[in-house]
Amino acid sequence: MSIWSRGDRTGRVEEALLMLQGQEIIDDLEIVPDEPKPYRVHVPAGIVHMDEDEASMFALGAVVGAFGGVAREQA
Repeated sequence: MSIWSRGDRTGRVEEALLMLQGQEIIDDLEIVPDEPKPYRVHVPAGIVHMDEDEASMFALGAVVGAFGGVAREQA
């Protein structure tokens, strides 16, 4: 079973960023496919332009930052 509906890496990166937007961890997201850094992530400090590698690492870091503490809490 997979949580990803898209099979390629680009699709998975886009889904991860869309999940962050849906959870209101990022403010907004724009994807401009023809740009060298197609992912434009809106955060309180401004707009961050990223390529696919940067966006995938950003998504991982954002999830860990947002949910890491909750995951470590004892029930």
